[in-house]
Amino acid sequence: MSTLLLALMRENPLPGLAAASLNVVVALCLMALSVLLGITIAMIEWAHTLAARQPSTVRLERRTVA
Repeated sequence: MSTLLLALMRENPLPGLAAASLNVVVALCLMALSVLLGITIAMIEWAHTLAARQPSTVRLERRTVA
């Protein structure tokens, strides 16, 4: 079986190229997933920081209409 596979690989290099291109596609997908996960975690942390902030009191001056 292995000699048949080696013979096919010598005659037709396309299966090897297909496997290499599949590896590149999988690697790019994993990198994109990693970036998206990092952005999601950063946004969740930012929202948590906004929610945990103490509200500050804002004093407005009273204005009278003359």
